[in-house]
Amino acid sequence: MSPVTPINKQMQEAPSSIPVLGITINENRWLIPMNDIGEILPVPKIAPVFLTYPWFLGVINVRGNIYGLSDLGHYLDKQPTRISAKTRIFLLASRLGKGYAILAENILGIRDLTEFTRQTETGHENKSPAITGMYNDRQNKRWRMLSLPTLVQLPSFLQASR
Repeated sequence: MSPVTPINKQMQEAPSSIPVLGITINENRWLIPMNDIGEILPVPKIAPVFLTYPWFLGVINVRGNIYGLSDLGHYLDKQPTRISAKTRIFLLASRLGKGYAILAENILGIRDLTEFTRQTETGHENKSPAITGMYNDRQNKRWRMLSLPTLVQLPSFLQASR
């Protein structure tokens, strides 16, 4: 067995680089691990589905595949997301299950999680198990970490019909 070299030791001690997508929904900033996102698209035509909760916006057709489109801001915070020219949808990675799309008011770009400081005090904002942490950026702005694998397993999220 060879001894650990200083370079290997530095690599073991350094925090791992995790790419995350920064988005906004209403006044909240969110971080989503990039490996949970399949694709980012402009908002297509939405076909409403009756007798569903207001946070379930309807279904969309992406290249012949049907996705259920959810408004995360409305689901978690009870505030509908404002739709504008900057609004995008993101499809969840296929390993999380097919057919899920989430509305994002604005895409802020890909960041590295090492740019953020995890907050130990979560306060009242961590109401959902899908929110796995609170982070601050270098300007001390607060960000929520969203776990899409957890979100798509929540019974309240899976049951969109009333």
